[in-house]
Amino acid sequence: MQNRLRCSLFVLSVTVFANAKAVSAFPAPSGSLSATSAESALSLSDVQQEEVENWLASADGYYDTKQFSLAISAYLHAASILAQSSKKTDQRLLGTTYTNVAQSYKRLKERTETVVYYRKALAIFTALNDKKYMARTLNTLAEAERYINELEKALQCSMLSLRIHSEIDDPEGEAKAFMGAAIIYRHIGRYDASLEHAYKAYQYFKRVNAPNRIAKAANEMGLVYTRLMQFDNAERFYLTTIGLPKDKLEPRTLATALREMGVSKWHSSDYSTALNFAQRANDIYKAENEVEKLSLTTRIIADIYRDSGQPKLAKTRYEESLNYAEASGNKLNQTKSLVHLGELLINQSAASAVPLLLRAQQLAAEINDTAYLLYSYRALRKADKKRGNIAGSLAYAEKEIQMLTILKDEEIAKQMALSNASLYSRTLEMELNDLREDAKLSQLELDKKSDEVEIANQRKTIAELELTKNKYASLALALMLAVCLLFSAFIYRSFSAAKKRNAELDKLATQDPLTRCYNRRYLFDYLNEDFANPPLAENYSLIMVDIDHFKAINDTYGHTAGDKVLEEIAAILTHTVNDTGIVTRYGGEEFCIVLPTSTINSAIDIAHTIKNKVSTYKHGDIEVTCSIGVSSMAFTANTPSELIEQADAALFHSKHKGRNSVTSWNEIAP
Repeated sequence: MQNRLRCSLFVLSVTVFANAKAVSAFPAPSGSLSATSAESALSLSDVQQEEVENWLASADGYYDTKQFSLAISAYLHAASILAQSSKKTDQRLLGTTYTNVAQSYKRLKERTETVVYYRKALAIFTALNDKKYMARTLNTLAEAERYINELEKALQCSMLSLRIHSEIDDPEGEAKAFMGAAIIYRHIGRYDASLEHAYKAYQYFKRVNAPNRIAKAANEMGLVYTRLMQFDNAERFYLTTIGLPKDKLEPRTLATALREMGVSKWHSSDYSTALNFAQRANDIYKAENEVEKLSLTTRIIADIYRDSGQPKLAKTRYEESLNYAEASGNKLNQTKSLVHLGELLINQSAASAVPLLLRAQQLAAEINDTAYLLYSYRALRKADKKRGNIAGSLAYAEKEIQMLTILKDEEIAKQMALSNASLYSRTLEMELNDLREDAKLSQLELDKKSDEVEIANQRKTIAELELTKNKYASLALALMLAVCLLFSAFIYRSFSAAKKRNAELDKLATQDPLTRCYNRRYLFDYLNEDFANPPLAENYSLIMVDIDHFKAINDTYGHTAGDKVLEEIAAILTHTVNDTGIVTRYGGEEFCIVLPTSTINSAIDIAHTIKNKVSTYKHGDIEVTCSIGVSSMAFTANTPSELIEQADAALFHSKHKGRNSVTSWNEIAP
């Protein structure tokens, strides 16, 4: 397998290296990598070694003082000498030198050249079979490929990097690769995979307490949730970043969280809060001279001013955003600023809006951005109508219809991506739900303690009354005794009611109120107890059940109908499992079934029974199917979380292969 991997990496690196455009007067000599035998090894002279050291020292100095063009020239002088040697140490140094060249081009935002030199470095490390440097270079190359919109190549690099980091047992590198993959998946609309990979990175960085890395992973998950229009969840992750020590964060990382919090608050029409967050982000970008990001934040600020009824301030900020976009050379940002500014001006002066919108149309066509091409046509149609140019307005309306047809197909794909994202977002909900459940249980405990205090007071009252009755005699005693008895009866009833309420509170702490199944807290308590006393293994299985397309049910028929479906599906699961296990609501539309006395084969049979029963179930016009994953302690799960993760991975595979199916962990286990 290692040979195949090495070959794959070499093919990737050599192929892209061969196709790369030469960008320097100091290209690396070819052929040095093949000369690896002791007999043919070529070494540098002492003079050459000293010359390399001098060039590298100069280059590092230039780099540290941000004179990146001079650094590149010096690094390439050193590289041209190192390429004459076939010694492993010199070849490794040549690879790291090319890496430094790539990083220098990256600082200059010369994206193509950055890719070229990372590919050269990768070719060298691959030939040396230096897996540590191969994996690291693949991480950075993936990012560089993403910047030039080579997303397929970027993803390939990330996947190879993940594989190698795993092989060499480098968890930190693996976490970084997870992050790189998460960003790529977000760019290609695979939000489910993006969340999955970002969360794995997030978990690792939390374990090692790396604040800036935690923040970057939190921001990434926030960005995905923002794309999914789940702003509450997005804000929780942005606030995670904002709550970290400022001196431990890179300014741009903090700025991202502040900016996106502004976007979220803008969507909820909390304009004053939105403006505060966006302005704080803008101040950071100004301090860091991040011109491209300034274009983005000033446009967000302009949007806030526009929607809060301040068109003059909005116009000023749109113009500012356009200036920043032009300065950075970002055509997409230019297009967006032009469209927004043009739309704002239509009602004020349609004639002045048209030239801006025509520029936006031209730029959108150049970068092949169908969405903003549509927006420019739409705005031009409105502008021509406002000017009384009916023929022009109709012409743009026809173009708008053509673009809508194209975007319809894209929107279908987008909706599929959004739907798929819910497959993994539920995993992240675990962390969020834990917080919610902790708060809920804390309140239950407070209520319980309050009842216990009440009962104690009632007991004290009864005791005091018992003492009082002995102080009286005759008629007075009888009268008082009667009163005490009546009051005691009242107290007893209150006592009984309080005890009953406490029992209900205990039940609520372990039961999902909608489905009457056990909740996730009870599930983990149950599993932890079983795993603490293990003579189980072969006869201990777990099933994960997820209702297919549940969001569509809620969207189409309403949440009341969705809740009814959940109740009835839960009843099917409970009836099917009966006394052989417990049924828990894991979260949302997902259920977890523990079968403590079932073999994997028995569990699979039960899973198929559940699938068949659910597929024949109907609630009115609503037809329901489910996807199921099965695992067992026989598959060497060491913790409850591992057992659940195995079943969840099998469930995900059932979803991936078309839903309404059953998959066992042993079918997909590596």
